[in-house]
Amino acid sequence: MEIEECRNKLISLERAREELLTLVRDLRTNSTKATALLHAGDIEGAEEKIQRALKVLEKVVRFRKFPEIYYSLTHDAMQELVEAFAFHKAVKGEFSFSIDLDIEPSAMVTGLADLIGELRRYALNRLVEGNFEDAERMMVLMEKIYDELVSFTFLPEKLVPGLRRKLDVARAGIERTKSDYIAAKVARLNEGLGRN
Repeated sequence: MEIEECRNKLISLERAREELLTLVRDLRTNSTKATALLHAGDIEGAEEKIQRALKVLEKVVRFRKFPEIYYSLTHDAMQELVEAFAFHKAVKGEFSFSIDLDIEPSAMVTGLADLIGELRRYALNRLVEGNFEDAERMMVLMEKIYDELVSFTFLPEKLVPGLRRKLDVARAGIERTKSDYIAAKVARLNEGLGRN
């Protein structure tokens, strides 16, 4: 390769990096807002943000032709999208492990690991409302996702960055959610019996 060709390629790569960074920010922002709207009970607003994120994803994946920048810049944002997308499905009672997104496998796995924390938060909000059925549904789903993801822990850290740590956090969150659920049930029972 001639030095001038090298310079031109790197300049093109830098332009692509700047454009990709903007798209990745949009992808992440829309995904994060969708998750917040789901917690606020605004399903329609969340769906709108997810649709926006999916439109941005269509543009993001065109940058796969620049592997030097693509994988390192897109992982976290794709992970956020998986989390928001799957959380939306979980809230609607439609969650499955078949997620139809054009994303990298590692982002899917780590995004699902992060989802467990959002499900905990959602379950706690349902407990505060006294909606034990919905809280229990989320706890069952948390366990199901955790059990599925544990089978990926044999893979090296470079392939699924942060997965083991995320699953350690998830396991602790699941156990705390179970304790919170039992405490809320006991409190409700005592309340029903007129005890304070």
